[in-house]
Amino acid sequence: MRNRKSKEAFTLIEIMLVIVIIGIIVGIAAPKIGGKLGKAQNVAARASLKSIETAIQSYEMDNLRLPDSLDDLTKTLNGNGPYLKPSELTDPWSQKYIYNKGGSHGMGFDLSTTSPDGDSFNNWD
Repeated sequence: MRNRKSKEAFTLIEIMLVIVIIGIIVGIAAPKIGGKLGKAQNVAARASLKSIETAIQSYEMDNLRLPDSLDDLTKTLNGNGPYLKPSELTDPWSQKYIYNKGGSHGMGFDLSTTSPDGDSFNNWD
């Protein structure tokens, strides 16, 4: 009788089967995760709008006027501020929020952004 050393290893079929199973799982999970990302960006846009709106109102209370631009919220004026970091002035899609000091929707200012899908987010709805 010969003593054979047993070699333990995966066969090619076992490895291929594992790769196919992983591919199926990724194929099922990827679209579901992608849909959640879009919803998360929408929620983040709404939250950022509220945060910027609050910063604008704080600026107005401290300086007795609205900021001329959103960039004013990142600076110190008369010992007040900054109210936001520069990175907080871009939406989840890396676009700048649109600010209109005049305000045409019943408020003193308009603040808005639009997603790449065409969804609008603003402070007057």
